[in-house]
Amino acid sequence: MNQILDHSGPKRSKANRNPADTEKIVKVFAIFIIIFAISFIGKGAYSFINNNNILNKDKNSDKYSNGPVIVLKADEDLLTIEVSYKSAIESISYQWYRGKVTSSDIEKYLQTPEDNTTSESDDEIEEEDENKISALGTQQVQKGTGESIMNLKNIGIPKGDSTIHITVVAQGNVTTEYIQSYHTDVGVDKIAPVIRKPIIQGTKAIIIASDETEISSIIYSINDGPEITIDDRQDKKTIKAEIELDTTKENKLKIAAVDKANNTGMSSPTIDLYAGIPKIEFSAEPDMSKIYVNVSYSKGVTKIEYEFNGETFTEEFSRPKKEYEFEVDSKEGYNLISVKAYTSEESVYAEEAGELEYNP
Repeated sequence: MNQILDHSGPKRSKANRNPADTEKIVKVFAIFIIIFAISFIGKGAYSFINNNNILNKDKNSDKYSNGPVIVLKADEDLLTIEVSYKSAIESISYQWYRGKVTSSDIEKYLQTPEDNTTSESDDEIEEEDENKISALGTQQVQKGTGESIMNLKNIGIPKGDSTIHITVVAQGNVTTEYIQSYHTDVGVDKIAPVIRKPIIQGTKAIIIASDETEISSIIYSINDGPEITIDDRQDKKTIKAEIELDTTKENKLKIAAVDKANNTGMSSPTIDLYAGIPKIEFSAEPDMSKIYVNVSYSKGVTKIEYEFNGETFTEEFSRPKKEYEFEVDSKEGYNLISVKAYTSEESVYAEEAGELEYNP
């Protein structure tokens, strides 16, 4: 893998240990050991250790006197997470964040709804809040297989200031959350780009991908068609693709975002803009002297053709109409009317016919 980050400066990562940088939330009891010649051991369900609050998250559970033991080992730009417990460990998950963030910062970030606006201007798309908390890559989850000891090795520490949020779930829903900040001037980029959910603008999907170091390209395909590569970046860390969608069927997208270190983020959204076909309905006066035709379509019809008792008529609209109604006078005897409704999409149209007997 290419190393694209600067290797100048100190060759050791540093764990920031003030209260704003390190917070621990423990189910019943937890022991945290941080290398760099510093270790802490909790002494109770509720206690303060070096101004870091340890909280019991499962007050109804008294059957465990000790929580999982978590050991973090950092070596230059690599981190190892070691977890042990008296019972089976169900999962270990972790998420990196840019900068030195706290549990409150992360809680607010996770509670903020993701922006899935269906219409957004280019200015709004490109605008970024530099002070806003930023997740690096996606959450990584390692499931347990019944063992009481789990190790996650060779986790890349992002260059500069970053914070890792670790969640351990053990048997009996005993959960430990741990937050630790790091600084390193060494770094191999091991974090994949993040792909935002598509923004729909008319018949286009706007795809935005970003990377914490440097983005390279977006590669996408629709319904297993040919792959298209976009490498024209908005800036060093952001790239945008505009994808024209098919309005007559589902659009199954496969999207890959690649950074300069060849880390790849993947997304496979399905977008359906298909609104069906125009609806044509017939009705008549109680004495059958008039026939009424109602045509409706959510995207609007552009032309209506109808044939009534052998005569053909056409109505065209400069602006699509979502609903259109017309009437014809019945002739004595048998009456037949057939109607075709067209839309701006060539392959989307509808055709219906109606008949009646009029005996005045």
